[in-house]
Amino acid sequence: MNIRAATPVETDGKMLRVPWLLPAILASFLLPRALTAVEKPDVRAKLIVPPSVGAGSKVTLTVEMKIGEHWHVNSHAPSEPYLIPTVLALTTSRGTLSPIRYPKDVERRFEFADKPLRVYERTARFEADLQIPAGAPGEVRVTGDLSYQACNERQCFAPAKIPLEATIAGAGEARSSSSDRTFMEDGDP
Repeated sequence: MNIRAATPVETDGKMLRVPWLLPAILASFLLPRALTAVEKPDVRAKLIVPPSVGAGSKVTLTVEMKIGEHWHVNSHAPSEPYLIPTVLALTTSRGTLSPIRYPKDVERRFEFADKPLRVYERTARFEADLQIPAGAPGEVRVTGDLSYQACNERQCFAPAKIPLEATIAGAGEARSSSSDRTFMEDGDP
């Protein structure tokens, strides 16, 4: 059985069927929408902190970066000098932060590169230690940015930043907060 979409057209009082007209009209409406739909990077990050910290103690801060399926970001130490690295910058209202410990990257081949590139995929965890001085009670505020360039198999997008912030309650205090924001390429949560 052969079924064709046909659209009647009137000529000299008789109906003429034009099998290609209906598909052509539908394509004229649907094709421009498909061509203008731009896929945006799926990258999220959150700053994970302990609920409280006491004076004279050391705690580990973690930034968890979630990278959507079919996406990657360049590692902190990219394979090529022209690639934009992923960089975490943190500051604290008091205490001392250790250097950032970056996760191990993976090497992948992509259509647009001649050799394998070092990238992060799926979940990447960055860590730093926060040392609170003895005799310094009270809450601690941690802020920072995670800068990255997201790419898929075909292209790389403009570099982006995810702002991070959290407050750690002092020992015996009850308050704690952590940021967990999702940012797409245009920076909208």
